[in-house]
Amino acid sequence: MERQAVLGRESPPEVVAVVDEAVLRRAVGEPAVMVEQFEHLLRVTEQPNVTVHVVPADAGMHAGLAGPFILARTPDGGEVAHLDNALRAHVTDRPDDVDNLRRRWESLRGEALPRRASRKLIRELAKSWT
Repeated sequence: MERQAVLGRESPPEVVAVVDEAVLRRAVGEPAVMVEQFEHLLRVTEQPNVTVHVVPADAGMHAGLAGPFILARTPDGGEVAHLDNALRAHVTDRPDDVDNLRRRWESLRGEALPRRASRKLIRELAKSWT
């Protein structure tokens, strides 16, 4: 919850996330908990600085299946990447690494639904848990 508070500060960062539809369909709690999680996600994405795109199930194989990563721009205009796995996190600002992940990001964004269509799908999936 503390990390989420940064989204509501006076000068919040822009956050753009891409998630696979399968992640939204996976039961990670009782139906009531799932509904609550979807409602929270929809509230958060009402903020103008937060966007969630969903890669639909019919996209098949896509760049996001290689694992999660974060790309961030620093206040001085530099870029850094963060990759996480079961053993450790890895942070890099090596231009080749960041460029590689930026290409993966663009490929992934190309497969994802637009913002409004993603929110519509999230609302539909929330109803499936009731």
